[in-house]
Amino acid sequence: MKFRLLLLDANIVIYLHELGIWSHFIEKCSVTLTQTVIDEAQYYEDEERIRYPIDLKPDIESKKIQCIDVPIKTVEKLVRKYGPVYLEKLDDGEAESLAFLMDSQEKWLISSSDRIVFKTLGREGRSEQGISLEEILTNIGLTQSDLKYQYTKIFREKNTHEGQIDSIQGFGHAD
Repeated sequence: MKFRLLLLDANIVIYLHELGIWSHFIEKCSVTLTQTVIDEAQYYEDEERIRYPIDLKPDIESKKIQCIDVPIKTVEKLVRKYGPVYLEKLDDGEAESLAFLMDSQEKWLISSSDRIVFKTLGREGRSEQGISLEEILTNIGLTQSDLKYQYTKIFREKNTHEGQIDSIQGFGHAD
């Protein structure tokens, strides 16, 4: 199964490089990244804190991945909707990706390792648009048995549920 309309945050891009499966991943998934995510995903570090550069330019130029620029008005709409409780926890790349997803008429999926992304989707009643790295890897046959917790389905489900509770309680909106 090739995933279409798949947005990744920088942590996912970095972790896939760290695992050494980025090339296999983009062969099996139609990946789209915002420009900010590309700017954030510059390197990864190994256990000894040695840095390895990430160069996404060849993948973009060869159209193995897509790069999108999200209009500032789209991001501003997200900023107006949520108060600091949510927004201060979002990285710029995550905010840009979520703003794009929420503004689109298409059913994009977003994969992240940050709880606030899944909480926001739960808060918006869009839990079906969040997907963990574990779920993607399982679906495309690149299963990894020792993924860190923040990349798992359990992590996604827990935080999506917390966002749904926030919605019921009216927590997290700017107004």
